[in-house]
Amino acid sequence: MHRMNISIFLFLFFSAVALPGFCLTSPNISANTLFLYQNSNYHNGNFSTTSPDQSPNGLDLQEAEIQFYADVDPYTRLNVLLTVSPTYAASGTSVVESWGIAPEEVFAESNVIEDVTLKLGRFYAALGKHNTLHTHAFPLIEAPLINTKLLGDGLNDAGLSAAVLLPSFWFNEITLQYLRGQNSNAEFSSPSPGGGVGLIHWKNLFDVSEAMTAEIGASYASGGNSYGSTTSLSGGDLTLKWRPAEGGRYTSAQWATEYLSRIQSQASYSNEQAGGIASYFQYQFIERWTATYRYDNLAVKNSYTVSSLPNVTTERHTLAFSYSPSEFSSYKTEFFQTAGGAPNSNNQYNEYAFFIQANYTIGAHPAHSY
Repeated sequence: MHRMNISIFLFLFFSAVALPGFCLTSPNISANTLFLYQNSNYHNGNFSTTSPDQSPNGLDLQEAEIQFYADVDPYTRLNVLLTVSPTYAASGTSVVESWGIAPEEVFAESNVIEDVTLKLGRFYAALGKHNTLHTHAFPLIEAPLINTKLLGDGLNDAGLSAAVLLPSFWFNEITLQYLRGQNSNAEFSSPSPGGGVGLIHWKNLFDVSEAMTAEIGASYASGGNSYGSTTSLSGGDLTLKWRPAEGGRYTSAQWATEYLSRIQSQASYSNEQAGGIASYFQYQFIERWTATYRYDNLAVKNSYTVSSLPNVTTERHTLAFSYSPSEFSSYKTEFFQTAGGAPNSNNQYNEYAFFIQANYTIGAHPAHSY
């Protein structure tokens, strides 16, 4: 994520206006922090260009998120979300750590048109389910392979959005978005000022029974890329949630599967094709405790960057346990095994990783989407 010199000014400015006397309406303020311990044979201190994630093993501050939001008037709401996080880069045989403040999301929303939600600013694109989540809301500590390998830090850019609620007896919504296509996502970094990204997402949510809901979605995005041609993304998602009316406080379950495919093209070369699924099952077996298992699969053909995205099929198995004393704190432990993909600096093709994460929130944090 790009760091901006003006971001420090924005942070100080919004901190100031939150104090009484600086504005007529003080915004709601919240902060979220993620502390992470990791141990992986891919993060052993022997850095190489084929291992793009240079974060070292051990305990670290994963991310701090500061959010300001308030109603501008009866029709418009402003949301400003800033992220403080470390970045790591290899320098010879050592690693260099740097810190920065970046605008993760800064957008205005308006409901001035009935059954239409308009959005202007920088936001996560409505591409499937996982791409819209902030780090602290991930169902598991690590993002799915299809997201990290095909979208990097996520499809997050400045643009326009219109979510239209269609007339039906279930929740039926079409979202149309246009992004500038000039962000940090390599798949959409078009050198042309007019190389924007068009996106459509269709979301359906309905009750299966008194205890179960189902959500079905489909997405498609297309735009110019850095190779002077186009990149297209297509995906689908299915989510089932079960929570009984009696005893739902102590037991619940969720099954979610998402498919994502990317096709990149450039002159005189075959199209790069990559796609796969991420499917997880989460079960709350006692109050405040959940267990989660996820299966990831990613297949790549005709890769343009074989060193970081080789032409192989990569699989990952992840098991995690989570304890949430309240809605403002949670603790997760996670273990995964990955087979395939790019090797580490010791030429190992299987990654074994263990994580412990502590998640804390203070302030008036807005509710997440269902």
